[in-house]
Amino acid sequence: MVKRVLLAVLLATVALPLAYAETPVETDPFSVPAGTMLHCRTNQTITTMLNKRGDTFTINVTEPVTLNGQVAIPVGASLSGRITLLERPGRVAGVGQMRLKVEQITLPDGRGFPLAATLMTAYGVENVKVVGSEGVIKGPNSHTPDFEEIGAGTVGGTLIGLIFAHPVVGAAVGLTATTVDRMRRRGKELTIPIGTQLNYQLTRELALTHDGLRTTASNQVHNAGE
Repeated sequence: MVKRVLLAVLLATVALPLAYAETPVETDPFSVPAGTMLHCRTNQTITTMLNKRGDTFTINVTEPVTLNGQVAIPVGASLSGRITLLERPGRVAGVGQMRLKVEQITLPDGRGFPLAATLMTAYGVENVKVVGSEGVIKGPNSHTPDFEEIGAGTVGGTLIGLIFAHPVVGAAVGLTATTVDRMRRRGKELTIPIGTQLNYQLTRELALTHDGLRTTASNQVHNAGE
């Protein structure tokens, strides 16, 4: 009889902590404030030549966000979203442009949270800039190459015309041929290659939990030890 009582007490002692550990702990929401910068890098190439409006994309956080000494958003978290604007460059005028809207952040432990953020800057791509309050990326202007090509064609036509004693005719032919050839081709496509740094700014608070912060911080320490 005594053995049975001791066994029951032992089982209860073991089961109580396990039951407590499995019980969800209600915690107050913890918010990363609006205005916080999220520094990320692309892990895929996005281009006006191949992508289309509505395509999804993901980018990886490269710098941790800490609040009150705790890691709120660790390196390795990812942002996912959609291309909500995409325009190819025109044949005569216009540049390629796109808007990369992020909609969710996923922490390394797999938990996701909705977020609202605007792209502020992009680094790593020549002649690409972010404009407007909605973070539209604009590609390189192709007018300078256009003028260079047309000018080179005109000079070439003039030289050929000199050989046949008709420089004016040669220049006109060279100008026309080069202009027609350039107009049938689009301007330079906007391409965001792998490894491009994109910096987003939160436009609304990002709601997390205290429990999520502790889990995230411990995961980062564990990964660093590996």
